[in-house]
Amino acid sequence: MLELILNKTSPKAIILRDLDSILCTGAIVAQEFFPEECCDGGNGDRSTSFVPEVYVVGDFNYGLLENVNSVSFHYNDSDGDNEFNPSNGGIDKNTVEIREEGRDGEHVNNNSNSKSKVSIRTANLLQQQDSVFENIDNGTETGLQLTVEEQRILKGEGQDHASSKAMTLAMRTIVRVTSISLPSSTSPSFQPSSSNQKGKKNTTRLIPITSAHIDAVTFIGNGGLRFVEELVQLGGKVSVKTTLNSQSVDRRRWKDLGVEPSFANKANRIGDAYLKLGCQLSFTCAPYLIKSSRPSFGEQIMWGESNAVVYANSVIGARTEKYADYFDICAALIGKVPLAGFHLSENRIPSIVLDATELIAESLSLLQGDINSGMRKDVDSFYPTMGWLCGQLSDGKVPLILGFDQISSRVTDDDLKAFCAAFGTTGTSPLFHMAGITPEAYDDTAVDEMLMNHDKKDGKVVKVTPTHLIDAYETLNSGGSNNQGTSSDETGTSVEKIDLIALGNPHLSVSELRRLTELVKQDERKKHGDVRVMAALSRHVHSQGKKLGYIKSLEDFGITFVNDTCWCMMIDQPIIPASAEAKIMTNSGKYAHYGAGLTNRSLRFASLVECIDVSKNGTRLLNRNENDSCLPSWLRKFNVRTFVSAVKKLK
Repeated sequence: MLELILNKTSPKAIILRDLDSILCTGAIVAQEFFPEECCDGGNGDRSTSFVPEVYVVGDFNYGLLENVNSVSFHYNDSDGDNEFNPSNGGIDKNTVEIREEGRDGEHVNNNSNSKSKVSIRTANLLQQQDSVFENIDNGTETGLQLTVEEQRILKGEGQDHASSKAMTLAMRTIVRVTSISLPSSTSPSFQPSSSNQKGKKNTTRLIPITSAHIDAVTFIGNGGLRFVEELVQLGGKVSVKTTLNSQSVDRRRWKDLGVEPSFANKANRIGDAYLKLGCQLSFTCAPYLIKSSRPSFGEQIMWGESNAVVYANSVIGARTEKYADYFDICAALIGKVPLAGFHLSENRIPSIVLDATELIAESLSLLQGDINSGMRKDVDSFYPTMGWLCGQLSDGKVPLILGFDQISSRVTDDDLKAFCAAFGTTGTSPLFHMAGITPEAYDDTAVDEMLMNHDKKDGKVVKVTPTHLIDAYETLNSGGSNNQGTSSDETGTSVEKIDLIALGNPHLSVSELRRLTELVKQDERKKHGDVRVMAALSRHVHSQGKKLGYIKSLEDFGITFVNDTCWCMMIDQPIIPASAEAKIMTNSGKYAHYGAGLTNRSLRFASLVECIDVSKNGTRLLNRNENDSCLPSWLRKFNVRTFVSAVKKLK
């Protein structure tokens, strides 16, 4: 949204069914940091503003928009109705009329005339905030309760760096985004500390955070770059320990990787600006792998990036919301966030149960086997597949996942990392509970309490079936499918050529480097010359791997390592193969989900074992016959026929 506004290409208005403060954040940042450039300049003429009107109309009224081809807007101005009409036409039966909310706050559906005109009276979310700061100034009750010191920062009267213009604008941004969120008592992602009761306002306050992880480090346009450089210019400094997500390029090796210089320059300028704000030189999508940056159970933090947020909430038991880009750095400057959403215990209670007990029991011997014996050789692909599936089945709710307690002694941190990343692609909740595994559902007492509460509310229970699992695996394994490069060898085995193997999404851990080293050394085969293998990892893990000898062994094999960036940012040639028919293989459920759309190339999903095997062969086995498919071992027993059918579709 910030990019659209500063480029003067934003829509005139946005009509939402449900409240979305994240969408509004870019518009608020534009208004606060670039008012003269993007707004009406104070002349009151809305038609000259590049900040869109934002209206929330609710479920019923939104349904009225389905078949309309014209929307007119009417404002309660002192000179009478001031109207603009995108269709340049009058009100007719295919028109929805949006009228700004009057004093009574009434929503009107007027179907009284023959033309079936519909009038929806509501408020522009961005316009109605004019009174927020006035109310704070005069002591009128507002939804967000600020301390005296917070009010001083808001007015630019704080102590030391708290008096900087950057701090004032950051606080204004936080107050405005929070005030948009507060009126909703139905939003599942933002329930404030005082619920909306009849006759009472939703209220909350700001709470201190111990750390921040900034997601908005990727160069997507000049707007984000200008924003962070403006924060530096205005004297901004972070108030808490702050790590940075992956940026768009490897800061040291971008030339060797063939990145276009002008793009690399802007990408690095964003990183440089965040470093000047006092952020750590981390540039990783897996900050939880940095010991000094890993929060503790119950800590209140502000983390961005989907997999990091899910991991922090679920695996560590720290507390964070899913925060919008730009809001994240504002919160890091202030060192506080609203006490709302998943910072509150009551919003962390599961509201759906996903029961995988029978499913896991059927593959128990394979999932429990010793990885060194070969019995668990491909089980690592089970976790991202299940993560992707559980995110999809959870339907936006916080799930309690049953069944993993049967294999609790075999579930590793890397397994959970892969699960969280895939869960974050299909699930909108930033939190899941896994019975017997994750800290808030670790013991039987906690799980029983969750189930009891769930039963009281008549919550939904979904049984996870083999069909679910097969469908999930086949979806991940067939991204952007094409039939180029598929053939049969002399034994009749179907194979397909793989051009690039992409590892490290999220960034690799030290234990994954160790496992990779074991796999490349397990036989005498060398890397195939036609297959490129690249792995992304943080500088921190890269340095540890170097000391342990893993990096040299893997580089000798032919793996190229990339720091500072990640696969969701490396979307262009020459890193991505030039041929539109090229195929990319990954062990990441997250990249298997997003990769085809990001690169316009076909994606294949496999275990780490199979990825290395393919890197040596140059091709991937598809199937031998109907009784000997190339499904992973943990899935093969369920339904060979289904997989064979999917292979035929690929061919």
